[in-house]
Amino acid sequence: MAHSSSTLYFLISLSVLIRTYPSLALFCNNTIGNFTSSSPYAKNRNAVLSSLASNVAAHDGFYDTSTGENPNTIYAIAFCRGDSSADTCESCVSSAVRDLVMKCPYQKAVFSWGNGDPPCFIRYSDTPIYGILQTSPKYLMVNHGNRITMDQHQFDEVWRNLMERLVNKASDGTSRLNPDLLPNDCESCLREAIHDYYRCCHGWQGGYVYKPSCNFRWELHKSFESSPSPFSSSPPPSSLSHPATPPAPRENIAEGTAFKLMEKIISSYVHVLIWAICALHGQKYENLNEVF
Repeated sequence: MAHSSSTLYFLISLSVLIRTYPSLALFCNNTIGNFTSSSPYAKNRNAVLSSLASNVAAHDGFYDTSTGENPNTIYAIAFCRGDSSADTCESCVSSAVRDLVMKCPYQKAVFSWGNGDPPCFIRYSDTPIYGILQTSPKYLMVNHGNRITMDQHQFDEVWRNLMERLVNKASDGTSRLNPDLLPNDCESCLREAIHDYYRCCHGWQGGYVYKPSCNFRWELHKSFESSPSPFSSSPPPSSLSHPATPPAPRENIAEGTAFKLMEKIISSYVHVLIWAICALHGQKYENLNEVF
């Protein structure tokens, strides 16, 4: 990599974009009621969970289902990060299922944000969840390794610009296939997640926010596989492909600031990772590579 500039990577993925934080991101909902081991709901849950891992691996890393009659219907969604292989996806979901059954044995609604590397996401409830925006509960984590040491004002300016562009790309209704959330709901969820991080963890070099309908993470190091997902049936759009040669410098104040800031970072990457159920399905992720 050239030392005169740094590369900013953007990733928009249908899958959960986190590392391995198994038990830290498991939520057992105790507010909507429980079920007993001999109830119809228990039977339906067991039926769904017993085949969830194989089903999500067989359906390109994304699977939603429901089974049973009211009031014992269970609705479930599971998916894997865009750079997962079918084997790692199935293994992750299988492990996550064992974890949540053990730790949330009788709750009717559960969220599991990641249990593997690459990670995966599982959610089930006794009410419909597909296409419905839900931003709570939330789970936040900050990278306590280091605080931002460069000019904070300059860094914040670049950071906010990156977040704005990424949210707009993730919630663009014209580029989505088989959408779950409406574009406005997608944008609302992502903006709320970014705001939650900024309010909680401003000044640290990375962190993440988990929500039922979206997830936000950014780091100063690479934390995803750059190769296309084995689930992907087609390459990302040509408009988002890596440029053959770096563009000429542009006399824009904001981009000039970004260039100076990236020179200070030199060999570091700023990696911004966002997944949302409202993001692309089928096209597992998009990469946008910009050189300042």
